[in-house]
Amino acid sequence: MIHVRSSRYRKTLIKNILNDSFNTAECIFIDLIEIGEITADTFLSTRRSFASPSCRFFSSNHKRNTYFKKKTEIKEKIAKQSLKRMEKQGFLERKGKIYSLSKKGSVLADYIMKRKRTLEKKWDGKYRVVIFDIPETKKECRNWLREELYLLNYTKLQKSVFISKYTLTADLLGEIKRKEIANYINYLLVDKIYDESKLRVL
Repeated sequence: MIHVRSSRYRKTLIKNILNDSFNTAECIFIDLIEIGEITADTFLSTRRSFASPSCRFFSSNHKRNTYFKKKTEIKEKIAKQSLKRMEKQGFLERKGKIYSLSKKGSVLADYIMKRKRTLEKKWDGKYRVVIFDIPETKKECRNWLREELYLLNYTKLQKSVFISKYTLTADLLGEIKRKEIANYINYLLVDKIYDESKLRVL
């Protein structure tokens, strides 16, 4: 049960950060990526600098600035609770009052950064289409692939056909091979979509 909760928390953290939806936990995690270590007091005292153009993670958008304009008051209690919860989930480690990313947290940060960079790349005008027919014996891999595609803003056209402007990340392709499902997946580059009414905003 602990594993399930950890998995859900991880998915929520990833989804919120990639979708530029920032609560206290997401902002703490991003701050740790950028600064390396923080205390609750450091987080609270430096929150005004989060919208600075120097922040590497948000160099190409202003959503973070919008978030902090709307929510300038982050309560100390919530910040401390978020730090403790991420520590309990295994993403942070603490020495005294100082928190930093654990090995597990660093792996997650790398995962998020790779996808963030992919989503921020200038579109080359070609659509990516992923078609898969993964057997029921590999149902967990099939569900995993769907979740990964959604995180990269892929839109479902049919049951096992997804489309997006974004490439699959190198680590995702590597994981597909590791899970031995590459033979069940086709990856196409398409210059033009004739019925774009079926697509969400990509």
